[in-house]
Amino acid sequence: MGAKTEMRYGSLSRFFQAITGLLIIFFLGVHLFVAHINFGHPVAFFNSVLLQLRDPWWFAFFLIFVYVITYHGINGLKNLIDDTSISVRAKRRIGIILYIIYFITIIYGTILTILVVQIPVPS
Repeated sequence: MGAKTEMRYGSLSRFFQAITGLLIIFFLGVHLFVAHINFGHPVAFFNSVLLQLRDPWWFAFFLIFVYVITYHGINGLKNLIDDTSISVRAKRRIGIILYIIYFITIIYGTILTILVVQIPVPS
């Protein structure tokens, strides 16, 4: 029963890895368009980021981008570790540590985003 549960979780984990990979392509495309095609000058880009983050849709977009990238990276590491021959107990411990790192990172990213929104836009 334990192997079956682990197999189902592993399949679901790899499915989410693929989905987040596709989302990253979308988010990266939007980022490249906004950052490098629409603007060009770093100061103009910085000011536009400050203005955009005040819009609730861009704020949510940015946070989701951070969450997706972080999940994709942590889950990818976990999948690599799951493919090794170390003990199941060690894999579980490493998995717990990786997910703790994930939550700390998204909390930090959320707080940082909220703080950046508070920066006044230079004129």
